[in-house]
Amino acid sequence: MIRKLLFASLLISSFAVSAQTVVFNEDFETETGRNSWINTDRDGDEQKWEFDNSTVDSFTGYYATSWSWYFEAFTPDNTLTSPVITLPNNSDKHLNLKFDVGAFDDEVFQEHYAVYVIAANSTFTGTENPVFEETLDAGYMDEAKHVNVDITNFAGQNIQIVFRHYDCTDLLVLMLDNIQIVEEGKLAVSDANKINAQVYPNPTSDFIKIKGVENILKIRIFDMNGKMVLESQSSEADVRKLPVGQYILNVHTDSQIISKKIIKK
Repeated sequence: MIRKLLFASLLISSFAVSAQTVVFNEDFETETGRNSWINTDRDGDEQKWEFDNSTVDSFTGYYATSWSWYFEAFTPDNTLTSPVITLPNNSDKHLNLKFDVGAFDDEVFQEHYAVYVIAANSTFTGTENPVFEETLDAGYMDEAKHVNVDITNFAGQNIQIVFRHYDCTDLLVLMLDNIQIVEEGKLAVSDANKINAQVYPNPTSDFIKIKGVENILKIRIFDMNGKMVLESQSSEADVRKLPVGQYILNVHTDSQIISKKIIKK
């Protein structure tokens, strides 16, 4: 719908019962902040991430955009890479990567993207395993999707975050904003859901269950190539048919996605 009308009119709220420290924050509101990101057109179509401050309901101020259609179809492979971030290493805390995404259309919203954590000053090749990957399941016209990804495994390292828009074509646009890395105590809570969701047993050979998260809509499991291999409409999933290996588990609630790595043994 928005494609037809495009030129007619073109934070995560959180609290914690223990201390919370914002390690990294980017809302793209300053030119210095926007210029600190590495913007790469991997597919050579002369289209990259852009920064826009046009008025939309789901974002305020500046946000990043990557297009898969703009008067013609694109098949993007665009990356936006953060400046170097030094992650703390506190054994009694966990680290969460948070960001907002949307698609600005209620019909052609199936933009695909992945998020990677790479070593500082290394070269992104596209063969790395993402910490999060999805195809958007709605346009998020009125409110952006709030995504939370556990990156505690990278504690104590100097890293960069890579957002990659790819593996889709002829849709519209992917929008990105409000990127944070937050160090939180084990009892931290965000949007009335426990970000440190309990995923058990992990490793598992048969079932995986989710505890500590309210309003679960569905569970999706992806292999390390980003292919969705299982979906469940409840708080548990039968993984007996999955091959042995590592997977990314995405827990979808009515307001956010919580991502965890799991092991099928």
